[in-house]
Amino acid sequence: MVNGIVLLMSVALILIIVMQTIHLTNSYNRTEEMLDRGISEAISRTLVTLQKHDAVFFVYDKLNQSNRSIDSIFPIDPYMSHLGLNPAFSQISGGMEIKISYPGQGIGTGNFTYSFYSGVNDFSTVEEFMQNQFAEQQMEFDQIVMQLETEFMQRDIPIEQRFNTATVNNILEKSLSSMGLNLDFEFAITDDNNHIKIKSKNFNPDRSSHCYKFNMMPGSLFSNPDILLVDFPNKKEYALQSIYAQLATSIVLVLIFILVFGASLFALIRQKKLTEIKNDFINNMTHEFKTPIATIKLAASSIKNEKTRSNELAMTKMLDIISQETNKMNHHIEQVLQMAMLDIQNLEINKTKENINDIVTDAVNNIELVIEENGGLIELKICAENIKIPVDRDLMTNVLSNLLDNAIKYSKEFPEITVTSFVKDDKYNISIEDKGIGMSKDVQSKVFDRFYRAPMGNVHNIKGFGLGLNYAFEIISAHKGNITVKSVQGKGSTFTVSLPLK
Repeated sequence: MVNGIVLLMSVALILIIVMQTIHLTNSYNRTEEMLDRGISEAISRTLVTLQKHDAVFFVYDKLNQSNRSIDSIFPIDPYMSHLGLNPAFSQISGGMEIKISYPGQGIGTGNFTYSFYSGVNDFSTVEEFMQNQFAEQQMEFDQIVMQLETEFMQRDIPIEQRFNTATVNNILEKSLSSMGLNLDFEFAITDDNNHIKIKSKNFNPDRSSHCYKFNMMPGSLFSNPDILLVDFPNKKEYALQSIYAQLATSIVLVLIFILVFGASLFALIRQKKLTEIKNDFINNMTHEFKTPIATIKLAASSIKNEKTRSNELAMTKMLDIISQETNKMNHHIEQVLQMAMLDIQNLEINKTKENINDIVTDAVNNIELVIEENGGLIELKICAENIKIPVDRDLMTNVLSNLLDNAIKYSKEFPEITVTSFVKDDKYNISIEDKGIGMSKDVQSKVFDRFYRAPMGNVHNIKGFGLGLNYAFEIISAHKGNITVKSVQGKGSTFTVSLPLK
């Protein structure tokens, strides 16, 4: 059941992560596609603006040729004179201004002013003005326009003489801004042999493969084209910024799901372990109580027998058996009740100044007879100093009795136990060393856990509930001390209790 739930939860977690990854990938791809379209549109606008910018300065040069010596295949000054135009030019902030004065000979009187700026020119204004003002001289106007257009297309002026870095950068920046794109960029204008003619300060030729490439004169079929290269080094980061909210939400949701999954898995495993421990405890407790009850029942039946009642020695022996088995049952019940009190934190610790050497000696004396009956030996090396520390005498006696009983149970045929007390680092230490079966590192890490019993094949080979060492650990901790174990498998174990002197 637990394995099935874990499998389903794992599959669900993997599917959620995969779905979120696919969703984020699709969102990123859509964002990048929209970004590419916006960039392409902005660069196209830049090219149109640059062409218009180029045309305006060409017209300026032609109209102002009286002040500058410029070669012209089709001189247009005679037409300007014939139409009565008197162009005047002046520099203004960000561009240039053309003022054309015209006389009132059949076509009206007045002034026309046209200002143009880098990246914001509407050239239809000039054409509209010319058409409105010179409607009666359409032929002359058309000829001027045709000559300007022909000469503009036939000129051969290098692009680096027509534009500069600042102009291209300004127009490109405004075009991107008009598309709502606040992107850092670098650019260059090259010929068809990749020779750079104009470039921004930090343009890196090695990133040419990452650049957007546009023909500066898409209508030119015969001349070598100039190529505008625009690089956006931070484009991927810019695209990611638009899905940061989705990305953060997805990560948080996945992390929450992983935490819930982990907590649920931990709870399931812990519950399964507790169930196994509970069943093991019930089996052990049943066995531990069943044996003395059966012995008491047998002794009671023997007492009913007239032959036993008439035999005073047999009668005394049966009563001793009943008493011993009753004490065993009472000891087991006390252990369970004490652990229950520890669970509800209701265990009262009545500390009094006690001679700790006396407590250790009494505990050894109480267990010495049992060891001798098993053919073993116990050696006591008591501390020479007469030390009194605040402890609960009864609880401390129970702790030492549990540790000594544990040493007997896990010894080999004949228990050999050494109890030593000594003072070190302002602590009173009691070590209980046996030469028993020892334990592995894994068992040592769990030996103080409640209900834990070292695996021994048959669970009833060594009696107990797995409460003794946990009880000792809790009582020593309540006295602000600590208990440790060192063991070598097959050679024995040493449990050391340390109690603070102050």
